[in-house]
Amino acid sequence: MFKWRRNYNFSQLMATYAVLLSTVIGLFALYMGTTTTVNDNRAIDASLTNGLDKVADQVTANAREVHELGQHLTSTSSQVKNLNKYFELNPAAYLTYSQTTSNHEAFYYLPDETLQLLMSNPTIEQVRITMSDFKTSFVADRRTPGGYKTMRRVSSRPRFQFSYPFVDNANLRGYGTLTLTYQTQTLTTALNKLNRGANLQVLALTPTGQASYHFHGREVTARSARQTVSRVQRTFGRQASGSAAFAQQYRYRTSKLADGSILVAMTDRAVVRQQQRLKNWTLGAEAVAIDVILFGGLWLTFRRYRLQLQQMIQSMALVGQGDLAVRLKVPAQSGDLKIMATGINQMLDEINTYVYQIYQLEIEQRDANMKALQSQIQPHFLYNTLEYIRMYAVAEDQNELAEVVYAFAALLRNNTDQSPTTTLAKETEFIEKYIYLYQMRFPDQIAYGLQLAPILADLTIPKFILQPLVENYFAHGIDYLRTDNVVSVKAWQDGQQRVYLQVQDNGRGMSAAQLATVQAQIKSQQMTGERTSIGLRNVYERLQGYFGEHATMTLTRNQQGGLTVMLTFVRGTTDATRHDRG
Repeated sequence: MFKWRRNYNFSQLMATYAVLLSTVIGLFALYMGTTTTVNDNRAIDASLTNGLDKVADQVTANAREVHELGQHLTSTSSQVKNLNKYFELNPAAYLTYSQTTSNHEAFYYLPDETLQLLMSNPTIEQVRITMSDFKTSFVADRRTPGGYKTMRRVSSRPRFQFSYPFVDNANLRGYGTLTLTYQTQTLTTALNKLNRGANLQVLALTPTGQASYHFHGREVTARSARQTVSRVQRTFGRQASGSAAFAQQYRYRTSKLADGSILVAMTDRAVVRQQQRLKNWTLGAEAVAIDVILFGGLWLTFRRYRLQLQQMIQSMALVGQGDLAVRLKVPAQSGDLKIMATGINQMLDEINTYVYQIYQLEIEQRDANMKALQSQIQPHFLYNTLEYIRMYAVAEDQNELAEVVYAFAALLRNNTDQSPTTTLAKETEFIEKYIYLYQMRFPDQIAYGLQLAPILADLTIPKFILQPLVENYFAHGIDYLRTDNVVSVKAWQDGQQRVYLQVQDNGRGMSAAQLATVQAQIKSQQMTGERTSIGLRNVYERLQGYFGEHATMTLTRNQQGGLTVMLTFVRGTTDATRHDRG
């Protein structure tokens, strides 16, 4: 299946890491690109909605204001008469007329009205009143807020203006028009501050289809703006041509106001796509640049390490072919490669020494040589060799193998130690390593627990007094068809200095008859019965021999169906005296 696992080496680790790193960065770039595009689209939709709302609010407010002013000027016949008098009379005669009728409740002085209006609303640029029966128009602006009569016609260029028609309620005949022209700087400034407002366009069409206001962001060219006005008038004006073609070119929002005005907010799809592609390409280029930098840094960082490791592997290959004279080149820099090379060279030196000894002994005495050699090989050579294997496994990132080698070496060292006693903490540590080896052999099938009261950690006990009890469980009690095998070792002390050592499992256990037989064989002076009772008898004898005849061993069947072995003895001067004698 995955053949690359069979050639698991440092170079392949670097390649795998590089591929993984590149994949992660690529996926992150893809995620960021997608997120950026989604957020960009949301921002565009928000700018369209906000731009439309701002213009709609302004248009509604302006329309309301011109309506209120028109109502104020013509709501009664007296006010209509007053307005006509302004156009009939010259300024001096109108002033005289106003002085004679100023006490009338419906009277107003037109120049004062426009003056107050322009002062109260700085966004109004011009007030114009035209009457059907007169050729002149009334105009008030910032330079002449009191107004004047003029024969000049209204400019045909698009202006942000709003009109109120004067209509005779008696015959529904129009007799004049009030027009307010507003400056657009404030509204344009507000739209320029919108997020994504640089490519935004907002167009206001009058009920007749004329453009009264057109905003375009700073990145929209004048030519494109003129084309947009024409397209909007054709699409949404009085002779609407349908919006399907318009929707292919623009993303837009529309709104129709109560007075018949139509507002359109739009942005060019081609510009949006171009900007999004540029962002995505930029993000992709940044991801590639990061990949190049990281890969280059990785290669430069591990180049010397990789070369040294390859040299060591080549040397070990020669050793594997039988050339024991080869020695690994020891790196000058301190580190794991230097430790490994030094250790392997020392091991090769010792191997050469022992090979030479074996060769000399083989010449002198072939048959007796192997037995003599086995008795002469010192245990520390085995420990060193296992340690070199463990260090090499750690360097190759084989941590599980390193742990197994370490546990086996610890068991071997403990077994070859000739001392008759040990501490309870060391005995427990030895048991843990023993169980660990079984766990490696049967993963996910064996669990264990070790509970040692801190006060008993330094307690001196006979060596191998608990290990045979655990070994008995793995030899006779464990069920390898189960996945919930558990063994626990507990040690505690009561207030009378009595120590309790308990080994408990959930294995096959024993019947009541078998327990009685084994209990009798343990206390019997004759070494008879099954093999299990021999080991238990040995533990019991050494326990009593060290702690005295008051030491006990009991075997019971627990609630889990397994076996519980309990050792008890009194901690005091007796065991200390015996320990000193030993």
